[in-house]
Amino acid sequence: MKTLLAGAALILAGSMSGMALSGEGFVAAVPSKSAVPPTAEADIEATKRAFLDDAVAPQVKPANYDVTIVEYADYQCPYCRTAHDALVKLAATDKKVRIIFRDWPIFGPQSQRAARLAIASQWQGKFLAYQDALMKTPRPLTEESIRAAAAKAGVDWTKLEADLKRRQPEIEALLDRNDNQAMQLGLEGTPGFIIGDRLYSGGMNLAGLKEAVAQVRKSGGKKGLVPVTPQGI
Repeated sequence: MKTLLAGAALILAGSMSGMALSGEGFVAAVPSKSAVPPTAEADIEATKRAFLDDAVAPQVKPANYDVTIVEYADYQCPYCRTAHDALVKLAATDKKVRIIFRDWPIFGPQSQRAARLAIASQWQGKFLAYQDALMKTPRPLTEESIRAAAAKAGVDWTKLEADLKRRQPEIEALLDRNDNQAMQLGLEGTPGFIIGDRLYSGGMNLAGLKEAVAQVRKSGGKKGLVPVTPQGI
């Protein structure tokens, strides 16, 4: 990943070559397409694919989505739990938003355990249910509460353990990618979001998510990256 990125300025930025400071934050400067060498454009497209196209990262993907949200989260993070409720409501009401869930377990061993199991649960079609149950399980997570959340979500524990073992290389590689991406984005904690071509660091409520999605649609796909720190929840 580090070889693809020259800092957050490249991420999702289309054909750009630098960063300029404005009153709203760091805004990517976008030259004409002809000013960008073909090799640079290829690197940028590869970077975009690395963040937005991942065969292992669980996601909600409507057929005709027009906005993508990438979330970096930990099951024991209180702000992630609030944002989770907002994301669930957004997905239920806006059928044109794709959500990519990137587990970034930074709250210790039980967060790591929960993340691995949640990712593994997708191979029995239970990720969303298990994710929801984990987000609603009292903190701190324990082995017992993680397993209880699986039962609540209707997860077959025997199959889950088998998938966790069989898919271990894929799961570990995904967690490594998620961690590398979060570091490249400059995230200092969870949650973090890429919404369209903007980076949001910090908790977001439903109103904030809707506003961010509306801004992406209003921009009509305008290229650039604007790191934004929300005003809390």
